Amino acid sequence: MDDDDLLTALVPWAPEHLARWNEHWRSDLLRTVGPDLALVGDTSWGAAVRDAVGLAVPDPLDWANRVVVLPSGGWALTGIRFRGRDVSKPFVDVIATSVRPDAAGLAELGSVLEDFRAFSPLCFRVRLPGDLLRVRALAGHGSSVAPDQLVVAGPVSVIAGREQTPGASAVELVPTTPEAAAPRVAAIYETVRRVTPDLDEWAAPADEDGLGDADEQGFLFEVVVDGRDAGVVAAARDDAYGFTGFVVEEIALDDDHRGQALGPAVLRALARRLPATEADVLWGHVHADNTPSLRSALASGRAVCATLAWVTPDGWPGMPGSRPVR
Repeated sequence: MDDDDLLTALVPWAPEHLARWNEHWRSDLLRTVGPDLALVGDTSWGAAVRDAVGLAVPDPLDWANRVVVLPSGGWALTGIRFRGRDVSKPFVDVIATSVRPDAAGLAELGSVLEDFRAFSPLCFRVRLPGDLLRVRALAGHGSSVAPDQLVVAGPVSVIAGREQTPGASAVELVPTTPEAAAPRVAAIYETVRRVTPDLDEWAAPADEDGLGDADEQGFLFEVVVDGRDAGVVAAARDDAYGFTGFVVEEIALDDDHRGQALGPAVLRALARRLPATEADVLWGHVHADNTPSLRSALASGRAVCATLAWVTPDGWPGMPGSRPVR
């Protein structure tokens, strides 16, 4: 497929916010799907993934990304993935497709599961433009549709320019290291897990490796509130979903500082430290059931731009723990 064909396919699935925030959004949308397209038929990469995962599917070509021909003659750029790197939770990731993001399109995409039968996939995943209203509109058409992660994003300039809430605590960001930050994040998650049993379905704590990019780029910080250590926040430059900008790699506040609406203040302080252009956004993932984090994301000036959703055609197992919309 050429760039024109690919762009025609990508645009209906793209967040509507792209056109408002970035005049070069079409070329950026093409660019962000480029790395996945480059892995189509890449047996070296496929073999590396196979060896790391360790399942008895020997052909490295099966592990590489592939373009699946759909019943109508259309196509889908796909790859096998494992939720949370758990080999018991395989799914087919639909990265791009020529069908539209509607009930008919999702029904046709169900055929991709047969192409990955060797992995016993549970369902497939798509990136729908918009919020949960879009997911609900697609429910009840021969497949169950369950939201997973919401993509929240907002222009860095807007987040940085928001006024401080009167009476809010003073937030300071102090550079730290992965070696110091990772145990702090793990301890915070463990405390939250005691009262939030579903936490592991929502997010995993960033470890030293996961904080490496933020550290190298200078965006790994200890959060200090009124002179007291309050947690960790980290970001890294990462272009995705057609957005250019920075991803929030981690934001974790301890017991003493949660429930005080500090999240927006922390993200405001973070945005002010980022060397952003006018088109750059601060984006991240928030699980659809994580109401406190979603509320904080929206209060910081970000919006739900897209929804990663599990789609399970009739007769397939579905992703454990997912809650289909009705």
